[in-house]
Amino acid sequence: MAGNETTYLTPTEVAGLLMVSPITVRQWAQKGLLDARTTAGGHRRFLKEDVERFARERGVQIERSSRSILVVDDDTQLNNYLVALLTAQDDELEVYSAADGFEAGRLVQQHKPEVVLLDIMMPGMDGVTVCRSIKNDPETSDALVIGMTGHFTPQVESRVLEAGAAVLLKKPFSSQELLDHCGLVSLQPV
Repeated sequence: MAGNETTYLTPTEVAGLLMVSPITVRQWAQKGLLDARTTAGGHRRFLKEDVERFARERGVQIERSSRSILVVDDDTQLNNYLVALLTAQDDELEVYSAADGFEAGRLVQQHKPEVVLLDIMMPGMDGVTVCRSIKNDPETSDALVIGMTGHFTPQVESRVLEAGAAVLLKKPFSSQELLDHCGLVSLQPV
């Protein structure tokens, strides 16, 4: 899935997320409490980010309809492999990818992934800085951050874990090890 798609929801989808009736969602939109776009056919559509903000402001927990993972690695070949591996595990899994820390930050804010696979040694903004940023933001702090590095040392591991990562994987790691840490059961041979 492309990393720059905008997600719009129908009133019924919003109602399911917020556990109310579609009529309630329409009334909120009419009163201006919940931002809505109108299609050419006159139907309301809601930007996913607007619904999430609406829920947060009212202390409502949204159940995610699908899981999402962000892969961050400047090694294009590994990045593509990880995206393909993860996508093959579950049709419902949304997988995004970034090649550097700046793009990762943008995608984390846009999609709020549940899991972030994060290369630690990247040009520009390194993975430790990205991890710290994710964990210090109340909107993204619950993301599971899994660090990855080909330059493993106890000092690097300590820095990554202190920044909030759950684990630091040593490259090369097995596909099954990665899937286990992501909480995915392997459905395809790895």
